[in-house]
Amino acid sequence: TIIEEKNGVVVVSVQGELDTDTSAQFQRDIEPLMERKDTKVEMDLSKLEYMSSKALRIIVAFHQAVMRNGGSFSITKVTDTVQEVFDMTGLSASFFRD
Repeated sequence: TIIEEKNGVVVVSVQGELDTDTSAQFQRDIEPLMERKDTKVEMDLSKLEYMSSKALRIIVAFHQAVMRNGGSFSITKVTDTVQEVFDMTGLSASFFRD
């Protein structure tokens, strides 16, 4: 997980696979962001090849925490495979910009 702050936006980039083994580290990486107030978060999943249901739950919780703390959250780039996961679960409208 790469976390960078650019022009007031926190960009969270994830690559490879977010599976049962790697999800715990991903959660630890983003936990400090879940507590921040008024944070604008953009996730770049353009290099994410696989995402487990556990990883999806972590992303949903991340989204909820950011929004609850007055921030904004969007996924700006995504692979087709990961897009399908969001589409199948009905979560695309919550995460993606038009």
